[in-house]
Amino acid sequence: MTKIDLTKGWIKIPKTELDSLRETIFSQYKKNGGSQQLEDFNTHLPNYDELIFIIKEQLNQFQKDKSLQILIDGIQLANISPGKTFLKHLFYTKKGVEIAQFQKINVNICYLYAYGRTREELRMMPKMGGNKFDELDTKYSTSNTPDFVLSFTYNNLNEARKVENYLKQNLKVKVENDIRNSPMFSKGSISDLFSRLKSNEYVIIFISRDYLQNEDSVEHLIDFTKNNADTYQRKAINVLLPDVYDGEYNVFSTLGKIALSVHWKLHIEKLEKAFAQIVEIMGDEQTEKNETLLEISKKIERIKTIKSDIFDMLQRITGMKSTIRYDIFFQKIASLDDLVHFIPPQIKLEQNKEFENIYHSIQVPSTNNPENPEFPPKPYYTPKFPASKTIEIKIPGFKQVLLKDESTNPTGTHKDRFAWEVVIKYKALLESLKYKKLKELPQISIISSGGAATAVQNLFNVFDIPVSLKVLIDKNTNADIKNSMKKIGCTIYETDLGLKLLKPEDIKQYTDNKDGIDITYRETMDPNLDNYYDWLSYEIINQKADYCFIPFGTGDLFINILNIVKKEYFNSFLHNPDPRFFGSVEKLKSCHFIAASTKNKNTQLDKLYSSFLPTFNEYENFITELKSCTCVGNKTNIHYVEEHFVSKAMEIAKSQQITFEPSGLAGIALLLQMQDELPKDKKILIVNTGKTKSAEVLMNELEEIRNKHKLN
Repeated sequence: MTKIDLTKGWIKIPKTELDSLRETIFSQYKKNGGSQQLEDFNTHLPNYDELIFIIKEQLNQFQKDKSLQILIDGIQLANISPGKTFLKHLFYTKKGVEIAQFQKINVNICYLYAYGRTREELRMMPKMGGNKFDELDTKYSTSNTPDFVLSFTYNNLNEARKVENYLKQNLKVKVENDIRNSPMFSKGSISDLFSRLKSNEYVIIFISRDYLQNEDSVEHLIDFTKNNADTYQRKAINVLLPDVYDGEYNVFSTLGKIALSVHWKLHIEKLEKAFAQIVEIMGDEQTEKNETLLEISKKIERIKTIKSDIFDMLQRITGMKSTIRYDIFFQKIASLDDLVHFIPPQIKLEQNKEFENIYHSIQVPSTNNPENPEFPPKPYYTPKFPASKTIEIKIPGFKQVLLKDESTNPTGTHKDRFAWEVVIKYKALLESLKYKKLKELPQISIISSGGAATAVQNLFNVFDIPVSLKVLIDKNTNADIKNSMKKIGCTIYETDLGLKLLKPEDIKQYTDNKDGIDITYRETMDPNLDNYYDWLSYEIINQKADYCFIPFGTGDLFINILNIVKKEYFNSFLHNPDPRFFGSVEKLKSCHFIAASTKNKNTQLDKLYSSFLPTFNEYENFITELKSCTCVGNKTNIHYVEEHFVSKAMEIAKSQQITFEPSGLAGIALLLQMQDELPKDKKILIVNTGKTKSAEVLMNELEEIRNKHKLN
């Protein structure tokens, strides 16, 4: 089903365009049976009720007739309509203003009602004549000679000037400037800038550290490249400045991208700390009424989105044919033809039917709607929330112990959830094939002890993604695990993982994947990365337990859960919980989240042992911070399991027909180890991360999935 995703943000629109929109809305309203006159919309808010009702009804019918969904920031609402205050400003308060500023979502709702298309879509359409909308762009040249807009931040003015002079003097082309962080010299948002381009106009964007650390600039760029990828690919040339292709912030390096992510992480922490301090001084009641705090909270959420999406945006930009380094721009661009050469012709995805089918089969119903969950992924499975069961088990001496059982996932472990996020990233890569004549997809490398690699390769197989995951394993890995990964389709490479900490470049070198992608450190390098296990985290915290025991290997799941707890703690001040949260913030604040890990190289908990965990100190600091803010219980911590308790945990699991591998039972083992210091009448939740199925079982299940899908 086609989706129209309307996103937040402010937009400035000239009076001529707004007058045309007002007239068309009113004309459409009268056709739909509206009883008011245009002047009725000039005074009191109640007069807008009928207009709002008609817009709701018409847009609901529009979605049915066109078989599409209108989403608001990724969420489908039962009714789509603008607000009364917005309509009052549109028809009355700001009617005479030459350039008025409105929320982009409200504007696009009105465009969908009036024209059946969003503002961005209409501005990109070829002009057919006779349409009032055509009048908006008449000031632009119709020449076939390309013109350029240079888009940059103030700090990169010198570099932009050099390029501007070079283009004007050597190539004799028209050049305009767009200074992103200047209200006076910017051409609106990135969306505004691109929507005004004629067929002969292109944008040269100077990507620098300053640009990527400017909140508005990078937010607009992320939003536009994600939601208007086709337009960006056709119309943009990216000039990378030296501070993003050399040194600490090298965007071609995973560590460089992480450095940018850390910048935004520190910014978030600073704002959250200030927010918490103000709340503590003012109290909850005053907080709810304080507009400044509301703005701070919104700003925090905006920056979290920047931080979570900046990796994918950089992946899209660095992968474009029209991306060039500043130091070679003047060498390669000797003529106008050279410059235009960097704008790639659009190649239809249909030219590769195999990739097109894969692209359309990867469906993400919603990012946070519990009524429309994304996992396990359709069409091959039936998505559910919660996706796995929570059952009651018996532990001697304790009154109520629940087990969150991830063994029911497709490959038998929680790593299936991580694998699904990897597949979603691959959908973004497939999008780029519209502009590249690739014969095969980029290859992926990962360090794995079996579970993560099996989960990823299994979903590659299910979705027919023609990639063999390149897996780097320790040379002492069990032969059965190694053979199972080979049978399911992984390509195996061996080394001694205990010798040194491997960087992403090392991993790609060891796995013969120099030009590919390493996903190992996306799991472990960032405590604030929460999208791999966010749905599982909500399933866990919704249980309202007093104690929660979680296996800790790389720490990705444990830290993800704590990050979701932190998110809901701050959401509670504004009564704005995530739709997936059915629990109690007060309960979360008193819940003790306890991680079960090991330092023993020869442990039975083999999936939890790691020779190197570069962010462990950062994890400990994160836990300390949460406890100091009373976000979690004061016993929240990471503990190490003694081996003889692992054996006892396995006996209990066998006696109660629990599907497990020793590592998945680390929580039960730690509960037994700590039993003398824990109250026996509290509600205890233990996460069983499951047991990886064998390649034979998974291949049989894959055959069943394919046969069933063919019948449907």
